[in-house]
Amino acid sequence: MSLYAVLQACGEGFVLVFSWPNILYPIVGTGVAMLVSAMPGVSGLTLMALAIPLTLDWEPVPVLLLFGALVGGATFMGSVTAILLNIPGKASNAATLLDGYPMACQGKAKTAIACSALSSALGSSFGVVVLILLLPFMHRAILILGPAELLLLVVWGLTMVAAARGRSLLKSLVLSGLGLLVSFVGFDPRTAESRFTLGAASLHDGLSFVPVFLGIFAVAEMIHQLVQGRNTISGETRIEKLSGSIGEGFSAVFRNFGLFLRCSTIGTVVGMIPGVGGTVAGFVAYGHAVRSAGSERERFGKGDIRGVLAPETANDAKDAGALLPTLAFGIPGGAGTALLLGALTLHGLVPGKELLSTQLSLVFVLIWSLFLSNWITSIVGIACAQPVSRITLVGIDRLAPIVLSFACLGAFAYRSRVSDIFVAFGFGVFGYYLKKFGWPRIAFVIALVLGPLFEGYLFITIRLHELGRIHFWGRPLTLVMVILTGTLLLTLRKKYFPGGARPGDRQ
Repeated sequence: MSLYAVLQACGEGFVLVFSWPNILYPIVGTGVAMLVSAMPGVSGLTLMALAIPLTLDWEPVPVLLLFGALVGGATFMGSVTAILLNIPGKASNAATLLDGYPMACQGKAKTAIACSALSSALGSSFGVVVLILLLPFMHRAILILGPAELLLLVVWGLTMVAAARGRSLLKSLVLSGLGLLVSFVGFDPRTAESRFTLGAASLHDGLSFVPVFLGIFAVAEMIHQLVQGRNTISGETRIEKLSGSIGEGFSAVFRNFGLFLRCSTIGTVVGMIPGVGGTVAGFVAYGHAVRSAGSERERFGKGDIRGVLAPETANDAKDAGALLPTLAFGIPGGAGTALLLGALTLHGLVPGKELLSTQLSLVFVLIWSLFLSNWITSIVGIACAQPVSRITLVGIDRLAPIVLSFACLGAFAYRSRVSDIFVAFGFGVFGYYLKKFGWPRIAFVIALVLGPLFEGYLFITIRLHELGRIHFWGRPLTLVMVILTGTLLLTLRKKYFPGGARPGDRQ
């Protein structure tokens, strides 16, 4: 595939998207996706699933325009509820609330939302550029990462949990172990035997991220606010008292432009890995931001703007990255691209060589629709930053029933199970006590997200090594990742145990 052919198809796709009346499809699709994704637990996946049968008799171009918008429009809005109410609209927005909500509590909701909007738009643009550049080299790029490399990537993420928490190393390790144990609840993927279910049929499929996240963050925060007797989220009752500004949020992106580029790369790369998704991308980027902060890492979790910038950048960059294996091999990078793949197949668009050659202009229709959708959501987010920040002035006695009702709705809507509501409130109590006694919830959450991936890749790697299909120590990228992880562990050992354990770590 020549560069001229790529540029020509790119131009043709641009004309198709921005011509009348085609442009209405991404605009309307984005608006609907934003409304739906603002409701916790009701993700854009539900909307995409409903759209597939409704578009069976459509032409390919309108289908690509609509689904590109649904993929992009559902990504950003969940960060708004995460920042304002400590409720992640999607599981992938959970990392954003770690510093976004503390900023709202400090009266800086406008700054956090503006930073989230701009970093989302620019992160998506970065991912789209990388997608265009890598399309001709897709086959070779995907095959570099095997199960051994993916296993070490997960191990790196788990190691970052310990590295991210300065004075809470022991607590982080304990909660990481607990998070891994909780992630193993349900069927064993190797033997199909149930584990840690306590005889409850509702736990056979494991614990879903959505009710756990809603409980450990949203429900726990409302319990904390009610116990503390705080009047409002921000502690203020007048709009003039709120600090921060949209301009401050914009400038934060450019002040930390190096971090933005690194997190965009993280999001794009993680998005390329089938089955990983935006939740992992957000937490990996957040962990990198904490690690790279050096002596300032203690500021994270208390309202550091970099804790908003990093996960939101990665979360939107991963959308374009996830399209790479989907379009090249028909391997979906996540649940959203799996539904997109189904829609493409139903309309005779088969991923692979033909789609990336004779039908390349249609690929760029999808890409430009995704690009436009992400910028629309960000512009709307910026425009709404001022009015929606007033939510932080609403009294807790009025806000708590609404938030708890949304938590119940979100927990139930995700899998239509009443038991998930009890899971959410159970983890709400658990999260409240973690917050009260200063235990890092992020360690538990990251381990919970990475646990299934760790178990799956570990089993596949061991079996392939036993069968002689791969040689673990004979893969250059594997050796590089082992060295990096070992270096990080050695750094932690020297820092926390220079001549034996520190007394503070044995308390």
